[in-house]
Amino acid sequence: MSQQTLSVRAVKNSFQKREARPELWISADEGGHTRGYAIHATPPVDPAYVDKLGEETGDAVAEATTRLISKFDASVEALTYPRPVPLPDVDIEAVLCHVFHFGPHFVDGRALQSTLGEFSDKVIQPILEDAHEVVAKSFPDVYTVEVGDFDLDPITAGGDVSTCRLVNREAEEIPDVGKVDDDMMATVFDALTEAREPFVHQLIAEPGDGKYHLTSRLAALSPDHTYEGDRGLARLINEGAPADMGRPFEKVGLTSNFNIDIEDYLHINYNHRIDGRTTYSVSIRDAMRKRYDTKVQHEQKIETLKKAVLGHTEFSPLLSGSTGWKSILEDHGYYGRFWIPPAAISYFTQRYAYYYDQNPWDYAPTRQAPVFTPIPTEEIESRTDWGTPDTDLDIDTRHPTDGSDEHLKLGDRFMTFARARGDQINRVEQDGTTLPDQELSPEDGYINVLEMYVEDDIVNVEPEWTNSSKPANILTNVERAVAADRHAILVFASEKLANRAYEALRATHNGTTDYGVRTFQGGAIPEIDGEILVTDEDESRWSFTPDGQLVHVVDGDVVTRCPADADLTEVEHGCATVHEEDGTYVVTTRDGETLTYESERAFEREWSRVTLPHVPIDISYLQYVTLMYETESSNEETGEFREFKPTPEWERASGKKQRYDQFGGTVAEDFLVEAADTQLEVEACHSVMMELYKWCTNKDAPKKGWFSKGLPDHIKRRDTPDGKKALDGYTWLFPRGLVSPHLPSVDTDADLPL
Repeated sequence: MSQQTLSVRAVKNSFQKREARPELWISADEGGHTRGYAIHATPPVDPAYVDKLGEETGDAVAEATTRLISKFDASVEALTYPRPVPLPDVDIEAVLCHVFHFGPHFVDGRALQSTLGEFSDKVIQPILEDAHEVVAKSFPDVYTVEVGDFDLDPITAGGDVSTCRLVNREAEEIPDVGKVDDDMMATVFDALTEAREPFVHQLIAEPGDGKYHLTSRLAALSPDHTYEGDRGLARLINEGAPADMGRPFEKVGLTSNFNIDIEDYLHINYNHRIDGRTTYSVSIRDAMRKRYDTKVQHEQKIETLKKAVLGHTEFSPLLSGSTGWKSILEDHGYYGRFWIPPAAISYFTQRYAYYYDQNPWDYAPTRQAPVFTPIPTEEIESRTDWGTPDTDLDIDTRHPTDGSDEHLKLGDRFMTFARARGDQINRVEQDGTTLPDQELSPEDGYINVLEMYVEDDIVNVEPEWTNSSKPANILTNVERAVAADRHAILVFASEKLANRAYEALRATHNGTTDYGVRTFQGGAIPEIDGEILVTDEDESRWSFTPDGQLVHVVDGDVVTRCPADADLTEVEHGCATVHEEDGTYVVTTRDGETLTYESERAFEREWSRVTLPHVPIDISYLQYVTLMYETESSNEETGEFREFKPTPEWERASGKKQRYDQFGGTVAEDFLVEAADTQLEVEACHSVMMELYKWCTNKDAPKKGWFSKGLPDHIKRRDTPDGKKALDGYTWLFPRGLVSPHLPSVDTDADLPL
């Protein structure tokens, strides 16, 4: 019997005619829930892109999904999740990433496999390169697109969670929805990221007849959003699910399993008692039983509905990449797989860039983030293999206050740079007290690396690897030097970071408020008589007044007012407090209401500790420091460093008078405040401000008279009793020289050389 050879087209046609498609199953690798040969897109893990890309949406995911479907005639799964960033050199804890996994049946014109893993390496290589190119072209160039294994096993610890699935009512197809703003997924991602919720969002698109068969799920993975049993069902029906992505999709006629109309089948009661407890009851309504169903059959169908609403049964299919949906739910008119026009796919997924300042997986006590392991190929580079970094630093000599490896390496590169120029510089062994990172000993007062003379025998050197985004820490390092009557050199990893620090050092506050200048914030206020001060705002808001008072404002109300040099553990506070009691967290609100939280996680999601205001000792710190930054260099061990030189707008004025006038305007706006019954001598103001002027430019500095003329006309001059000129009704934004007992590096009785 002769063997008939069929063409590739004939094989495809035959296969498509015979294939029954009750559901898709994107197979996981054996032994877990791993997507092999996934295409992973990671935004740039660089603080410079936080403002450029942060909270930005786009069509890249929809475009990549559509192009993968078209190119490979394949079902495509798109996953979105926050990926932790275990890198010590950036102030970013996690980024939102997108993953693509596809299962083509036809790859090389011959093979009829269901997963890429069943093909030979020779066949897989060009497929991966093509798929990688599709995704890379869809995303902005700054994204890192790689191939690798994506493992969901870490999120399985603790069992199933309530998983939201979009459903369509009464029909298996969504018609052309017309002109609708495709911001539904942006709304979903906005809520998830703002709440720092750990999550995995899944979209599976199956091609067929010019349309896509869609499955969309969302698993919110903190314990707050999982509903268990009848109590959980009653709570969900009564309160609604915070992680219900069906709400924004109502505009296109969709809902979710959390909104399946189950109340016709159940009597549900759920009440909060005054003592904080809840009561509930769930019972079956027999009136909805079909004529030919027995009571047992009716109860079984209701149990299926209850499980669908709770969403636990959707978690395992999410892990495995299944699109399964029970037919009994379709009998009730709910379709978890529905057809959409291809053009509508952008409603269901978006590229969403988000940079977390706190790792959302910290809120999942037992679960951990999915793990992506890049697999470099001949043509595709692996660039985000975020394992534990190797270090060649001596672990035995490390102290906890030494900082990260990258912090130390930046310091080592600067020491090499300085020593190469003839300076004597050494790292200071840390002992837990307030010490500089390094000390430089100028020879006869001359610092070679700066080409400048100083009057100090020792200069503090502070590499600022992570502190660039934490102004209070930078101010502390400068204050340490001021208290020791030393100059300080602050070293940064880039010019951008140096500029950010310059802004904080130029004017040592965080902007003006109705109460004074807002302070930068430090660590938490210590416990006071067994109680911890807390606030329900995202951060503490302290202000420093011109008359030397500290003001703490919560929801527009002043809850604390005290001298800036007072010990904040000894003054009266009107904010909320919390104490631990028998494993619970008991909060007393400002109104005297008592709230009890069963876990630390639950408490921390609504409250945060009141932090210490960083009371600056001077209105500007520029005169006490030199800023340096590392340039790009091919030599990782040596590095290249430059002194940071700002060019403020007034420095670029066209002429001397214009420069003096613009500088005077800057002084009035950034350092002075109108205050009744006060005077600031022009000579004192000129002396302090000339330090800042000379720090920023080498151009001729104005004498006292020209400086006074450059100040705005609305600031009146008045003669003092001893015949000096003073600014009438104006003073510094806050007093110079006050020392808070909470400054870690300055003694309260220090004689500061201001």
